Amino acid sequence: MGVSLYYTARRTTPATQQDQKRCDEIAQRYDEQYPYGELYEGFCIYDWESLQEDNDETVILQGATKLPLDDIALFQDTLEWWLDCLAELKDILPDAQWEVNLDDVYFEWSEDEHCFLPQGD
Repeated sequence: MGVSLYYTARRTTPATQQDQKRCDEIAQRYDEQYPYGELYEGFCIYDWESLQEDNDETVILQGATKLPLDDIALFQDTLEWWLDCLAELKDILPDAQWEVNLDDVYFEWSEDEHCFLPQGD
């Protein structure tokens, strides 16, 4: 059983091939360096070409990654791991508007903390 972390980046200018390559490299590095035992599910960036076909033209990155729910400590560690990955992706696409959520929990970017944090009430 699991829950998914969803992420979408939007901006008026499309992601360049260099942006896409750098994002893919970051996701692959996080998958390869995953420190919490067997990788539950790798970091998923949806197919770059399909994004333009399936969404409005402002969506430049989108994906989802399932997190484990059977161990709360593993869940927390894995969530932080993928949020760190998203922070690096945000650095590649700094002018994009990000939507990040864990089912019904939404995250917002904190410039002060340089990370995605759960939205306050």
